[in-house]
Amino acid sequence: MISFANGAPYLGALPFDRIAADAQRILLDSGERSFQYGSSDGIPELRAHISELMKLEGITAGPDEVIVTSGSQQALDVAARVLVNPGDVIFAEAPSYAGGMAVFTSYEAEIVHVPMDADGLIPEELERLIGEVRAAGKTARGLYTIPNFQNPGGVNLSAERRLQVGELCRSNDLLIFEDNPYGLLGFDGETMPAIQPGFEDITLYFGSFSKMIAPGLRVGWVLPPASLYGHLLNASETSQLNPSVYSQQLISAYLDDPAWQDKLAEYRGIYREKFTALVETLTEVMPAGTTWNRPTGGFYLWVTVPERIDTEALVSECIERGVVYVPGTAFYTDGSGHSELRMSFCLPSLDAIRKGAAILGEVFSDAVAGTAISD
Repeated sequence: MISFANGAPYLGALPFDRIAADAQRILLDSGERSFQYGSSDGIPELRAHISELMKLEGITAGPDEVIVTSGSQQALDVAARVLVNPGDVIFAEAPSYAGGMAVFTSYEAEIVHVPMDADGLIPEELERLIGEVRAAGKTARGLYTIPNFQNPGGVNLSAERRLQVGELCRSNDLLIFEDNPYGLLGFDGETMPAIQPGFEDITLYFGSFSKMIAPGLRVGWVLPPASLYGHLLNASETSQLNPSVYSQQLISAYLDDPAWQDKLAEYRGIYREKFTALVETLTEVMPAGTTWNRPTGGFYLWVTVPERIDTEALVSECIERGVVYVPGTAFYTDGSGHSELRMSFCLPSLDAIRKGAAILGEVFSDAVAGTAISD
């Protein structure tokens, strides 16, 4: 099966020999610590690395301000459990990450989608929707956003809009849930400043090592406002006691060697090559009227097909042909997305990308021809 559905990173370029040597050294030198309970906020050496890592996106925060978690998904769940009440409204991009929305809806929040364009979430639309929500007597709790190489849309929130969105949220007493697993994965290495600087009092910043190193280690973090730190730390401790000490040690050892930055640059090149192969093939095979965005990093291509094609209805046929993607409906809570789909180019090989895209082109072209005949 050729999967354009899985947002998993390509791991084939990782230096497994060095990681294995680190693993052996860690266990021989401090095996009892590795396998023992640890601090609920994470080991000090990793929190120090995270503090340095966030500086690349303009964030100034000390190690003691960070809470390490078992992946950023767990951090988001902890934050929602502490801060979101049933019936609260969470604003999210249209479309938005299904896993993030699922966290909020699991605590009975309502998702209200904010339209995007090529520069990301549209501040004027957010302002309009805040007014509508409050006019309806509902509680507007916060904004969930992935500002860098957004999942699934692939777009970046422009620098100007980051400031506008921050000011809108502050003036309307909204929290910002800033989810940023892809920020260091720009194809050209450019890193945009986070929303958090300047809005530290209202922003919960979520980071992850899953996309830039390895998801199997299950290590992420949250940088909350100082006023919320204790509440989130207590909630995190009740849900997991502490994140894996051994996983944290492995990542910390990986980051001890400055070569991790060269490896990340290599991965950027790999993902750029895969993205290019996908777009080149789609250009050749997709039916007229199909469009897509032009991401400059990350893992995803957001495709819009002619409206008479239902991407959700064609999933089964594509699976029968050996290809799978995620229909656009998975990224909305209001039933939208039937003429859209997300294609993840991060994991398949170049040959698989070209073959899978060609199959999709055949299926979608046949669907267009079939609807034209029925008309």
